[in-house]
Amino acid sequence: MAKTARWLRRGGRRILFVALEGVARVAGLRHAPMLGKVIGELEYRIAWRRRQRCAHDMALALGRPVGDARVAMQLRHAHHINAQAAIEILALLAQPHDARMLWSRLVVAGEEHLQAALAAGRGAILLGTHAGNGVLLAAGLAAAGWPMSVVYRQARMAPAGFLGRGFARYGIEAIAANEGLRAYGRMRAAVTSGRILFVTLDQGVKHPKDGVTVRFLGKLMSLAAGPAQLARHTRAPVLPVLATGYDGAWQFRIEPALPSDAGGLEAVIEQLARASERQALLHPALWSWHHRRWRKLPVAPATMSIWNEDDPACPNPAHRP
Repeated sequence: MAKTARWLRRGGRRILFVALEGVARVAGLRHAPMLGKVIGELEYRIAWRRRQRCAHDMALALGRPVGDARVAMQLRHAHHINAQAAIEILALLAQPHDARMLWSRLVVAGEEHLQAALAAGRGAILLGTHAGNGVLLAAGLAAAGWPMSVVYRQARMAPAGFLGRGFARYGIEAIAANEGLRAYGRMRAAVTSGRILFVTLDQGVKHPKDGVTVRFLGKLMSLAAGPAQLARHTRAPVLPVLATGYDGAWQFRIEPALPSDAGGLEAVIEQLARASERQALLHPALWSWHHRRWRKLPVAPATMSIWNEDDPACPNPAHRP
């Protein structure tokens, strides 16, 4: 019975993916904000039990009282903004868009940090998050002449090859994380040849045994060790990317490279986790709190601190875990 239910859920997600792809092809980037608000609002209102749980866990992660109206408002906006991003991503990958169109919807600050990182001759790792339209960022950078490689995970709901073909439309090398050691080899080849490798860690890995468990926004999350291992072995600089807003164009900021003396593998993973977590703490309305990879995770023990007292993003000390 459980196996049948699992297959039905997967089938439902595949049908939903195909339907959204069709909508995205017709709507394109122009109508994505309006559709995103409608679809996101429906999702927010219909899944009320999930919404209550997300709001509870989100409040704890942000150091705010459970039931805080500001948290509910930010969670609602996160549904809207992430639905918009999903529609835009499908539209971008389903058919090509020229550089002029891409950059009309994109504002990127901090490209000088990327230039400085590449000048060292060891490539660079861009550490993105599931906030805003990261695919648009990668496509825009590629269109501007930056040598881009993107690590993605082939989801069961997406047709085989859809994501890879979509990235190729923009001259982006697509690396499927599902390929394990082969994927790591391609990631290493990308940075050692001077390319920019775009990775995300903030949704973790499905099976805890496949990663290293850390505290992430108050939950116990297993993060893939590959990017941290890659940074240690190649000494490629890691530059966090923050989505900072949307006002008709997605706003991103590329930050300076993280310190390269974090230590062993687990210390580097911890460093990357904190850098990724900072996105949700600084701009909570942009991050995908309602994604099942985070909301279904167990709450971390209170003794596992996520805060560095010297971090300017740290909230009021009274609200620290």
